[in-house]
Amino acid sequence: MSERRPPASAEALTGAFGESYRQVMQSAVEAQQRNVRLAQGWVEALTDVMRSQAETNRALTQAMEAYTKTVEEAVKSQERTSRALSESLDAYREVLEKVTGMQERSERLVQSFFGDVTGELRSQIEGSRQIASSLMEGSERQIEAFQKMLAEATNSYMELMSAPFSLYQKNLEAMRRRNE
Repeated sequence: MSERRPPASAEALTGAFGESYRQVMQSAVEAQQRNVRLAQGWVEALTDVMRSQAETNRALTQAMEAYTKTVEEAVKSQERTSRALSESLDAYREVLEKVTGMQERSERLVQSFFGDVTGELRSQIEGSRQIASSLMEGSERQIEAFQKMLAEATNSYMELMSAPFSLYQKNLEAMRRRNE
């Protein structure tokens, strides 16, 4: 007995389903990888800001301690007070510079964050559009394959249903020829 192969339309239908789902899974994996890279970038940027803030806080604490010492010494001596105020002003200047630097880094981080998010959202929208397009193409191939398979099945069914009638007509025709 020979092996029966499935009709070509069934193979086309199977191929259409497999390819569209493979493309969907590939797009999902790529989107997940982009999300992981984006999250890593955020974590690194936030870590840098936190380090900078800790450094600024240490500098501020040191400046406050220096200022406290300066005030205590100022009571003891006017000359030492002048010198201490000068040091205190330098410390405040340094703190202001660090705070300004930290604010600039925070501003760049926020701009980077929203720039990355906007870019990623655009990328994901494009990816979603491509996935939808792939699914539509796959669906169209699936529909065509299904219609072809349905037409073949309908033709086979019509041939099967008309076979007894055709046999009856042939027999009737043969009987007419014999009687003539």
